[in-house]
Amino acid sequence: GCPSGVTDEHFVELKKHYSEDAIIELVSVIGFFGFQNRWNDTLATQLEEHPMEFAMAHLAPSGWTPGVHVKK
Repeated sequence: GCPSGVTDEHFVELKKHYSEDAIIELVSVIGFFGFQNRWNDTLATQLEEHPMEFAMAHLAPSGWTPGVHVKK
């Protein structure tokens, strides 16, 4: 199996709904956002006002905190 936990069965299921090109695009976007998350965490990128408001409204109720992404 793949280290990410993705199996051949996942792709079989995806192919029922999406073309090969669409699947590649989906995986590319997911991979890119994974990269961005690691980059921003490592460099402690400051969140702008709008993303912070969104995060506080939608993520904070589930336990998310801004952590390194706010100036202290």
